[in-house]
This record gives sequence, C-alpha cells and structure tokens, in this order.
Amino acid sequence: MSDIIQSDYKEHWQEIEIILERLTSDDKSLGFTVAGGTHVPFLPRHRRLASIVIVNIIENSLAHRDKRLKLYDIILRVNNIDFTNIKYETAVHILRKAGPTVKLLIRRLSPSIGNEIILEHRGKLGITIRGGIGNECFPNDHGIFIADIRKYHGNQQLYRGDRLLQISTMRNTYDVQFVTHKMAEQIIKLARKESKTITLYVGHAKPSVGISTTTTTTTTAVKYLEPSHKAIVDGEKLNNLDEQRHFEVWDVSVLDLK
Repeated sequence: MSDIIQSDYKEHWQEIEIILERLTSDDKSLGFTVAGGTHVPFLPRHRRLASIVIVNIIENSLAHRDKRLKLYDIILRVNNIDFTNIKYETAVHILRKAGPTVKLLIRRLSPSIGNEIILEHRGKLGITIRGGIGNECFPNDHGIFIADIRKYHGNQQLYRGDRLLQISTMRNTYDVQFVTHKMAEQIIKLARKESKTITLYVGHAKPSVGISTTTTTTTTAVKYLEPSHKAIVDGEKLNNLDEQRHFEVWDVSVLDLK
C-alpha cells in the first residue's frame, strides 16, 4: 500500500454569508479596507493572487461593531455580483454603491482540526516548509505547509502536511496565514532567535476519502508537498532581514470605504 496520502484541505476553508445594514442611506462606509483585484494584486510580485481581500477593519466602524468579518477574509460575492475576477476599482465602486443592505459571501481560512504544539529547540526546529502566496501548493490555497519533519524530531503531535497558522515566542506572536514563502522563512528564523521555546499553531489535514493506505494520520504525507521550492529553514545564517518586523514591502493599493 502507498504511504502517500493526498490530504483534503477543503475543510480548512469556510464560505460564510454576512449581511451588513448601513445605518443611513447616504452612509458609504462599511468600515473595512480592501486590497487586491485583477489589476492591483494583493502583492505586486505575486499576480496569481488577484482576490479582493479584507486587510483592515476600522475601529468602531460598522464592520467592527458587527464583529463577523475577519482580517484576510476573501470576498467572493457582493449582492449577487461575482468578485472572484474583478478589478480593484470596480470592487470598491460596487461596495460603495451596494445600498443599505450589503450581502457579502466571504471565504475564510478556519481549520476545524487544530493544535497548539510547544517546541523546545537548540537552534533548529527540524521542519521544512512549502507554500505561501505566489508559491501555492494547491489551487486557491496560499497556505504554508509542513513539507518534511526530521527523523530526530521528538514531537508526536506535528505531522507532515500540517498547515502552519501562527508562531509564538516568549516575546512575539506572528500570523503566517497570509504570507509569502519568504516571509514565512524569515518569521521562523526570527522566532528561533527570539526564544528557545516556540509554540506552533497548526491545522491538521484530513486524508482524502477513497485513497487506500495502511498508514495512520501520524505518517500522513501530502503528494503535492514533495520537493519543489521547499525551504530548509534550519541551518541558514540569519541576515539583516531577520532584524526587521516587516519582511517585505506590501505595496498594495488600499482604500477605506468611506
């Protein structure tokens, strides 16, 4: 039997309908900022991600008080208008003119099977990563995944194929749900430098139905995570970028919906 399991990450994503009611007919502000679109990609050097993405929720705004929209929600539809292949300017215009009732369909990363894993390290985490914006392992999924785990790795809760969501040290917490591969590498290196104790929050994969295997979840391997733009983040020297909090210039066009 094969020990290669193609894991199912569809359960990591949710499609949610959210209805916002503007307080007055002339109130244009929904209270969030967007980036992306077909002509203004979320990251200029990564044009494969052309989604309209919520990048900021304004304090005390309609969206903030409503509490249902989240950072990095991807807007799929607004009042039955498709947002999956749309210009930035068109998307903003539609949101502004959507009327008193704005019905949003959003796509959100929300793994149902997750775990917090505490690692004690002596300079190496013993993992290899793959994925990120511009180097997606799977269509329409920009996640950072654990591609390999060293044989000496002692933690039995971390599996090959896990989605890496957040990294915490004794000093800082880093969100890696919506980053490039390079950003993830830099964050992991910086986390190692900051603390000998690191907490990883991961989303476990679910093996696809109908694929025969004799292995258990602990030996899950993902076919699309075989070597290809895979970064061994241990063993590389820290460079000047590791001293920075912002690892890449996010030169995106954003506009408050006011």
